[in-house]
Amino acid sequence: MNLNRNTPPQIYSVDGVEYIEPKSHALSNGVELFTMKSGDQEVVKIDFMFKAGSWYAKSRLDSMMAALMLQEGTETLNASQIANTFDFFGAQFSSNSSYDNNYVTLVALNKYLPELLPLVSDILRNASFPESEFEILRQKRKQKALVDAERVGLVAQRGFLRNLFGEGHPYAPVASPAAYDTLLLSDVKQHYRNFYRSDNMSIIASGFIDSSVIDLIAANFSLSWGEKDSVTTNDSYRLPKAQKSIYIEKEGANQNAIAIGKLFPKQDHPDFPGLKLLCTILGGYFGSRLMTNVREEKGYTYGIQASPISFQQEGVLLIFAEVKMDKTSEAIKEVFYEMDRLTKELITEEELIPIQNYLLGRILEDFDGPFARAQTFASLREVDLDFDYYTKLIETFKITTPQQIRALAKKYLKADSMSTIIAGTK
Repeated sequence: MNLNRNTPPQIYSVDGVEYIEPKSHALSNGVELFTMKSGDQEVVKIDFMFKAGSWYAKSRLDSMMAALMLQEGTETLNASQIANTFDFFGAQFSSNSSYDNNYVTLVALNKYLPELLPLVSDILRNASFPESEFEILRQKRKQKALVDAERVGLVAQRGFLRNLFGEGHPYAPVASPAAYDTLLLSDVKQHYRNFYRSDNMSIIASGFIDSSVIDLIAANFSLSWGEKDSVTTNDSYRLPKAQKSIYIEKEGANQNAIAIGKLFPKQDHPDFPGLKLLCTILGGYFGSRLMTNVREEKGYTYGIQASPISFQQEGVLLIFAEVKMDKTSEAIKEVFYEMDRLTKELITEEELIPIQNYLLGRILEDFDGPFARAQTFASLREVDLDFDYYTKLIETFKITTPQQIRALAKKYLKADSMSTIIAGTK
């Protein structure tokens, strides 16, 4: 095939996404198994999703440490034996904690599942939480927290979340590395027993899925386990009145970090698709208003972004940048200037069309390959949405007018509704 490199490829509009609806199966113990068959290579990714994030924990550290400790031993295997087994079969195994849900993930060749799935089942049901490994991990995490406490970017973002949600809220990061000193192994183990239960688990299998894979999953995860009766959760939190401006001193900082934002609609809110478009215009890609102004024209920062962040229970708008120390106030001024412009001026079609195309392309990335599709399905399931959410996104991106964008800006980008956190030196 001869290519004419003087002729650019044809551009096509994104009118929709070819979804692969997962097939739902019910294991004998009631666990929901979703399978998404796609791809020709005999590789599978199996995600075990637990409602075990910080929202459900006694403290945020209990959830994180429980996830990290899963691989440190079972009643019959130590951490080294577990790691060596996954390495021997060329598999990837991870356990991650988040604000709402925790995930245990296995990526492996189909032919090794008979050896690997019994090990994953053993880890989920019989994690031993050895005290020696817990102490080593606790000290490592504390040391990391001490290092992070000197990074102005993390200090500003964490201070921003604590300002919005209040100390002790599941979405508010711990205030000090000293929190690791009061962390108890007994609390971490109790979190594991309470929330890593079979009736609190969903399984999402993607890739080269056939009947043999489904049978293996059923054979290894159809038993019931866990202590449901001991679970107590608090589903309501009184949010504080956020301070409008906070300065956090960090001596010796090379630059300052700014975090500006507010509580924002969640992903399931009717305005969210339009707000995603609005935030992209403001600071959601390299050619955004903030990047053009604060980086390209003023040179105050290497990068600045505005992001709508959707947790399961709350939503947040976060505008973040690390800036030159002597240009901190100027950078903040320009952020509010660009927000104010969006409330007053109509965006031109010449600026809007590339942004719409950019966002439509990002949607295609969310469905590029079997594992990406499974991750997209999992993220939607977390917030009780389905693939129709993406249909609404595509429609909104394509038909939203400059007048509607300005109306959203007037409603949600009011300067007096924002909080500003600065971390660094004056």
